[in-house]
Amino acid sequence: MKAIKQELIFWGRMLYERGLLCGSSGNISRRVEDRIFITAHGSYLGFLKEEDIVVLDVKGNLLEGKKGATSETPLHLAIYQQFPEKTIILHAHSPYTVHYFNQYPWLEPITFEERLYLGIIPVVPQYTPIVTKLEPVLEALEKNDIVVLKNHGVVAIGNEFKKVFSLIELLETNTKLAFLTGRKPKERMLKPVTHVLFSPEHLSALRGRVNQDKEMQRLGEEYGFTTILGLLTEGKELSFFFEKGQIVDVKEGTEKATFVFSAKERVWRWVFKGEVDPFSAFFQGKIELKADFRQLMQWFPVFVRLFTLWQEIGVL
Repeated sequence: MKAIKQELIFWGRMLYERGLLCGSSGNISRRVEDRIFITAHGSYLGFLKEEDIVVLDVKGNLLEGKKGATSETPLHLAIYQQFPEKTIILHAHSPYTVHYFNQYPWLEPITFEERLYLGIIPVVPQYTPIVTKLEPVLEALEKNDIVVLKNHGVVAIGNEFKKVFSLIELLETNTKLAFLTGRKPKERMLKPVTHVLFSPEHLSALRGRVNQDKEMQRLGEEYGFTTILGLLTEGKELSFFFEKGQIVDVKEGTEKATFVFSAKERVWRWVFKGEVDPFSAFFQGKIELKADFRQLMQWFPVFVRLFTLWQEIGVL
């Protein structure tokens, strides 16, 4: 128990030293089996002591400690209930991130790190000093392991403190750079909703959009993009046969596919709606990949163009 408390103390200090919170803002928790270690109400995360960390059961009953748990305890409990595989929650009030999303609706990924690890950041409106409407936050965390609470802060979840911390740090760094460089996000166009996901009409539209795109043709020639790409979900196995960037056939089954992306149907629907980036979804474990990862990275520009085109086709 002492070691777990020391972990929370260390990462509280890291959040403070990196300027990701100040004063008594923010909170941290870690779930260990049926116990939740969480910072107390009014704690100064940069200078935590062991007595600033209390222990709760999964229903929020106090098991150890003389202080009351953070006022955001209902949010922590709801997240652990919704995502039983997650064991760590960090809630920070990152200043650049908060102010960026006060002015702009979304952050357009520029660097590879942004694209791969952050993806498309969900933004949940907030109207109270603490999170009182839990469901929108839980829905957003289904799509991304880090979520912006507008005019409030960020919540990030995971199973390793370093990885969860890095999401907050990376987002703060890139919103800061956006301010310093005057970068503004492009306007996102609403896509027409016309096709049922992976229906014959949808597959035909996906094939046609790729084969009509000159940039995809150029990238296909430049990178020699000849492969079989498989998409797998509940009850569906599809393979797209590419020759130098052109789709020459679409068949059922993935046994011959060189790359197989598998995910739940709802995740694919988010991907094709442009609400989730497929690469960050992979790194966050929402999409599984069976492939030569090095080859995937070598063909990264082609895959980016491919999914960009496919996200232009609306799905139900």
